[in-house]
Amino acid sequence: MDERKRLILNAIIQDYICSAEPVGSRTLVKRHRIGLSPATIRNEMADLEDMGYLQQPHTSSGRIPSPRGYRFYVNSIMEDYILTPAELNRMEKLIAAVGIPFSHSPRQLAKLLAAVTSYISLIAEPSDNIQEIRHINLIPLSASSAICIVVLSDGNVKYHAVSIPEGVGPQEIDALSTFINRRLQGILLSDVNSKLLQELKAEFAGNLGLIDEIFLLVRHLLFANTQELVMDGATNLLNEPEFKDVDKVRELFKTLEQNEQILKLMEADSRRLDDLDIKIGPEIGLESFTDCSLVVATFTLTDHKVTLGILGPSRMHYAKTIGFIRWLREYFSSGGS
Repeated sequence: MDERKRLILNAIIQDYICSAEPVGSRTLVKRHRIGLSPATIRNEMADLEDMGYLQQPHTSSGRIPSPRGYRFYVNSIMEDYILTPAELNRMEKLIAAVGIPFSHSPRQLAKLLAAVTSYISLIAEPSDNIQEIRHINLIPLSASSAICIVVLSDGNVKYHAVSIPEGVGPQEIDALSTFINRRLQGILLSDVNSKLLQELKAEFAGNLGLIDEIFLLVRHLLFANTQELVMDGATNLLNEPEFKDVDKVRELFKTLEQNEQILKLMEADSRRLDDLDIKIGPEIGLESFTDCSLVVATFTLTDHKVTLGILGPSRMHYAKTIGFIRWLREYFSSGGS
């Protein structure tokens, strides 16, 4: 993308973030020093639309950013946001108001972030109950599927269907079940990580695709058991123009009630920006979140880590939201000084 198009796309995104109204060529001329005529800007906007970076919601209206446009902005155009003295002062007042102790309460952190960003804050905090894997069994259902059963040290049982690759027979499934059970029995949930996966794959002589699937399944099944979801600011989205549709809001809130689904979403990998995970619109993978964006980061609170998510409209003020998150993370890592 050439510099002229980058300037125009950046200006449109900045205006749309603030106004939630489609942006036209004359608006850009008035508000930004682009140095181009309205006719030239219209041609460039048409090109950006053809390239998939802009959308035109109504005939003869201005343009709005597409998910692809936001993705390009976040990856290639967006500049770091430096909090103003007034914003820093407000942050410190909010920290004092919610009374975050340095034993650090994730619930208070969620409340703080919802107040600061005016979006929904989600905190996945470790459960106090540390579990071990007691038993894993893989039971074939057919030539193409099996049930993976996981028994935890508290007696809780998790199970889920897995696909069996073509050509993998009952003997190999039985061998894998025995191997997985032997290697993971007694393992703490906190130790089920990518390093352990590499060790398993190096030791197992069978189908590595199947061991990948089972390992990922175990991680997903166990993640919800080791995490608790804390949410604050759910009504903040009602103030955004994108969520005036009652049916849309109802479906979004229904999804937010599915704790395990949200926890998996916060754990999943996506396209990353430095130390953050940013999912935009369809990248989230949930129909009710199509008009949303999710920023995920990891915080260290004293002796443990929590995963934090900020859920807002796709029209989210990305730079400012990321600026708040990074400032808070540095604040907590320095002990609040």
